[in-house]
Order: sequence, then structure tokens, then C-alpha cells
Amino acid sequence: MNFVAIDFETAASGPNGVCSIGICTVFNNRISERGEILIKPDPFEFCEYNIAIHHITPDMVENEPDFARLWSEIFPYLNDRLVIARNAEFDVGALLNTLDHFNIEYPAFDYLCTVKLSQKVYPELQSHRLNSLAEELGIEFNHHRAGEDAYVCAEIFLKIIKDTELVDLHDAEEKLQIGIGHVFPGCHVPCTKNRKKPRAAAKKQALSVGSV
Repeated sequence: MNFVAIDFETAASGPNGVCSIGICTVFNNRISERGEILIKPDPFEFCEYNIAIHHITPDMVENEPDFARLWSEIFPYLNDRLVIARNAEFDVGALLNTLDHFNIEYPAFDYLCTVKLSQKVYPELQSHRLNSLAEELGIEFNHHRAGEDAYVCAEIFLKIIKDTELVDLHDAEEKLQIGIGHVFPGCHVPCTKNRKKPRAAAKKQALSVGSV
């Protein structure tokens, strides 16, 4: 499978104000590129709690480009791709809020969340957090550095692909019955742990139950 794993770190507690993005690209189930881009957050506000987590300080990013200036570089990694995030609610949310902040049109991509995926595939695990999954896989990494987190996220999805013999995104939807997230200009459909039944099928099932 081909996909890109992403991870964002934010300067403060708000949904935008991203200060780094990690990107790890995979082609034919092999990691082809990985790295981290530092970003000057807008607004330029930092929270001590966030700094303590990711160790990115204001002086490290004050001379870096803001997200709008970097967008042309980031866009090709996301548009028309399958995007994997360790906690899609946060990471995709950070992306979309930042795009809204700069009045930038959304790219088009499908996405999945490794938390939701691992809950389906490895229900026996006590925790499905990134560091817990990395420990299960024997991966050592520097947690809360965006580039490292994106890399581990990619490795987790590769493990899921291997263990469930996934071939493509449709296969993931059918085998795991997971709801794929979709982003495209003007719209966002969140991913879900459980695939929603088509309305016609749900109605048919309800009528069947009612007739018993």
C-alpha cells in the first residue's frame, strides 16, 4: 500500500498554532522518506505545558516560515493520498483548523487513525497510545517529536497491513469495518472506529428485527 503518515505538534492548547509537522511516506509498504518541518505558529503564542512535551521553544521557530508559506511544500504530501495519523481527531483537526486560519482551501485525501485501527485489530492490548504500541512492536523513538511520531505511526500501520493482509483502502474498510475519513475542498467527514451501515441496509435490518 501507499500512504503518508503525519503528526503535528502545537505551540499552545488551541487547535491551530502548529509548530512542527512530521511526515513519513510509504510506497509499496516500504518507508521511502521521513522528516520534520519546523513551523512558526500563528498566533506566535507558546504554552509552557506544550514546550515541556515537545521541547520546541519560541527561539527555535521564530525565524521559520509560517504554515501558509510552507503549504506549497506540504500540499503534495497530502493531496490525493491516503493519510494515516496516530490520533486523527487531533492531527487532522490541527491541519484543518490551521488551513481555516489562513483561509486556505482543503486538499483532497482519505485518512485513517492508528488508535481506532489498533483498537479493532489488537483489542487485547491495554493501551493503544502511540508509545504503548511502539513498545509492543519493539520500536525505540523520541516521543512527541513530530518526525519520530510520524515514523512510528507508519510502522504501526505497516504492522496492521501485514497482520490483516490488507491490500488497499477498500480492503481495510471491508475487513475491519472501519469508517474512512474524507477531506476535500469545503468538506470534512471524520473517520470512525465502526463503519456506518448504508441507510438502506440499516432500514432493512430494522424492519427485519421488527417483524420477529
